Amino acid sequence: MKKQRPLFRFLAAALLAAALCCAPAYAAEPSAPFSDVSPDAWYADFVYYVRDEGLMSGTGPSAFSPNLPMTRGMLVTVLYRATGSPSLPEASSAPLFQDVPADAWYAAGVSWAGQSGVVSGYGSGSFGPDDPVTRQQLAVILWRCAGSPEAGDNSSFQDEGEISSWALTAVNWTYAQGIMSGRPDHRFDPSGQATRAEAAAVLTRYDQQSAETEPEPEPTPEPEPVPEPEPDPEPELPTGTLQPNQYDKSAFVVENGFLTYQGNAPSYVGIDVSDYQGQIDWDRVAASGVRFAMIRVGYRGYTLGGIYQDTYCAYNIKEALRVGVDVGIYFFSQATTVAEAEEEALQTLEWIKNYDITYPVVFDWERISNPYSRTRSTSGATVTACAQRFCQMMEDAGYTAMTYGNPSMIGSDLLLSELTEYPFWLAHYTDGWRPTSFPYHFVMWQYTSSGHVDGIEGRVDLNLCLTDWQQYAPTQEETA
Repeated sequence: MKKQRPLFRFLAAALLAAALCCAPAYAAEPSAPFSDVSPDAWYADFVYYVRDEGLMSGTGPSAFSPNLPMTRGMLVTVLYRATGSPSLPEASSAPLFQDVPADAWYAAGVSWAGQSGVVSGYGSGSFGPDDPVTRQQLAVILWRCAGSPEAGDNSSFQDEGEISSWALTAVNWTYAQGIMSGRPDHRFDPSGQATRAEAAAVLTRYDQQSAETEPEPEPTPEPEPVPEPEPDPEPELPTGTLQPNQYDKSAFVVENGFLTYQGNAPSYVGIDVSDYQGQIDWDRVAASGVRFAMIRVGYRGYTLGGIYQDTYCAYNIKEALRVGVDVGIYFFSQATTVAEAEEEALQTLEWIKNYDITYPVVFDWERISNPYSRTRSTSGATVTACAQRFCQMMEDAGYTAMTYGNPSMIGSDLLLSELTEYPFWLAHYTDGWRPTSFPYHFVMWQYTSSGHVDGIEGRVDLNLCLTDWQQYAPTQEETA
């Protein structure tokens, strides 16, 4: 949620439909289960996610073959097709490797990968297209596709000494980004074969990350456009009055690794989590001082628009409540119509009806601007109308509803002045956790995506709540 990591978004553009050999792959009906994927398998949710989102398909009419290895030729062919199968320079059209015949089904993919620097082969003029790709090779290839970004030594795998020096940075990067994780006992198993099930998990994590806020590219100067008739303006909505941010900036203090507020308002330490965090030790989280958790219940895909439940939603809610951590809920929306917002609200209500939710239920809509996003051109007026409907349905069901956004969204994607009857959750990451400059009132602040909490591996979003929800009323005048 809200992690700006558009690392290799081209992967979601393609239908990764090739099987592990040149035989054709099969697309199962969306509602049809794979006969070789048990509902309680750890990879089941990932398999159906990549199928329903068009990222991978089966190897037969009703088979996925989760335990088959992914070959090196298959992997680079997938990536080549994902980039749109670009034309290769004529002078370089011959295979770069002696074990890659020019007429092989994977030849173009291998040639593209070699020319683009994604792969370098084994150093003896061979590529090994039929060799199973190892986990460290998979990490390196994905890392190179992302432009070989820097990565700190933050994995601390038990078998780190077995990771090749040429792969260590890539392994750390994929781990830090939540794209690849370890095997039991916090081992990476660098020489282990990557299976189709693991590929499904990797692509799912990528796609879910890509469904979060990504920074807009710097605009490129263009010639003066020829004037065109202006489109009819959208109907104006009635405007409410936004309260100013009156928090005392000097009262924000860091204590025990968390930001707190020591002014004239309540102050509660919290986190927000999803299946990116994996399995959380909630006893340790509670002991660290966390008082509340905003838990992702589900999300809508940003390409095909399917609705999915977060893999760890039920576990996180039950465990957080068991240890006495207050629970709030958020749904990652990609609604493009009010009817879709209603659908998301109804599904959210169904998923949370049996739990004691004492913190708000949040409408979290974020624009995905890449060419394959279904929300790329959704208007701010539509987003606001979706937020209004979702929140109204939460309030009607007896929950406290809340909206979420960052400063760049306000006034464009989310017209906050039309949502003043609902509390606002601000996402604004500041250097050194300095007080936010956001000018309007908020009751919860997500101030970093790089927090660390005992009981959670890797990074987690940290939040500060500045109200007591048992006493909160939407119309009250809060003073800070």
